[in-house]
Amino acid sequence: MTGLKKLMPACSPFSLFVVMVVWGLNLGYPMHHLQGVRWTLFGYFLPAYYILTVLPMAGAAALALAFKRQWTKWELFWWLLPLVCLPGILRSGDPLWSTRQCFSWIVRGLIPGGVIFAVAYRRRADRLLLYWIYPVIIAASLLGLSEIFLDYNPLGTDATVPITQTAQPDNPFYRPDEALRVSRSPLGTQGNRIPYASTLVAFLPLGLWLLRYKRHFFWAHLCAIALLSSILLLAQVRSAWVGMLAAMILMHALGLTRNPRGTIKIMAGILLCLGILMAWPRTQHLLLVRLQSFQLSEESIRQRLAVLQTAKVLQDRWLLGVGFGQFPTACKPYFHSTLPWRGTPDNQYLRWAIENGILSFGLLLAFFAGLVRAGWQKIKLMDDPQEADFYKSLLVGWASIAVTFLFFDGFYWGACNMTFWCFLGLFATCLKPPAEGVPA
Repeated sequence: MTGLKKLMPACSPFSLFVVMVVWGLNLGYPMHHLQGVRWTLFGYFLPAYYILTVLPMAGAAALALAFKRQWTKWELFWWLLPLVCLPGILRSGDPLWSTRQCFSWIVRGLIPGGVIFAVAYRRRADRLLLYWIYPVIIAASLLGLSEIFLDYNPLGTDATVPITQTAQPDNPFYRPDEALRVSRSPLGTQGNRIPYASTLVAFLPLGLWLLRYKRHFFWAHLCAIALLSSILLLAQVRSAWVGMLAAMILMHALGLTRNPRGTIKIMAGILLCLGILMAWPRTQHLLLVRLQSFQLSEESIRQRLAVLQTAKVLQDRWLLGVGFGQFPTACKPYFHSTLPWRGTPDNQYLRWAIENGILSFGLLLAFFAGLVRAGWQKIKLMDDPQEADFYKSLLVGWASIAVTFLFFDGFYWGACNMTFWCFLGLFATCLKPPAEGVPA
């Protein structure tokens, strides 16, 4: 028993370290490129890179939960959340595949965010982002800009390989998408510009927080936030632009822009850097072309409107849904359009409601609303404005990536799913004591 007590303090930081490494790896490298390496499990093909996520995350969760001594109600709600998907899985036309898809969401989202929530204390949370994840994001921003200006991405231009089919349509572990769409550049670190930009947008409020409070490295942070802002604009991802707009509105509403002089200096520096980038005719052309796409004649917009008719499937399955991951199969008969069927609604919330039912969707929203409300009450009681603003920045970052999920299936992209839940887990640490042994 004495040896176990000595082991407990070391396990929690280690499980947190594992989560941060895996999160950083998913943010910094397009993991789907590793699908060419496959193993055989029970006669079925399985990409080797699954092991790089599943085993570390399962181990981190086991360590975090095994040595958890006290539980709050929100920690319990977090880890019980997958139960809202269980009824839909049991009613699914393909229960094994639905179970696999739900497990993927849990491993790549709920577990990393939950480990952070369970293990990290308030004064440890900021270091997790500042010294590991945020530098990865800035490097990812620089990679995207180099791709735009130099037409070269070492993670995408030369490394992209076709995803070969498995000839195993009933494989319960792995079914590569036959209709994989090729994304326009910048591919960034995700091999697709939409999830790439969506992961970046969540870090914009954090960068502005650094500019405000870490003045010893003001110019370094200014250059970093200029890189981040530039790629978010030049990536030509409309969902990221909407996410940025939502972030700016929320920052003002939550009081993160309450220092007018400081805000003016920051915005002036960012605009100066953006002005330098906009001096290139190519960048001007990229923005103008994308701005002109905000019209109903644009195919991507017509596609998103046409796929709304698949909601008719809920007429008979409104309570429990069609089952996790069953949208492409169950909803295809309800899609009547001259546009090609892509197997996705490009809206994570619509997809969740269809796959898991209205009841599950309502419980999910209630969980988000309750956790944010409880956290906000704690933030208002904080004496340190720097700490309070840090948690407000996390909340705005989480909300901004949540907004982008209105335009694509964010839970089905590893880095986006992980970032969404890790930001929420980091924000939720405001409900805990500042440090171990310190009263809340």
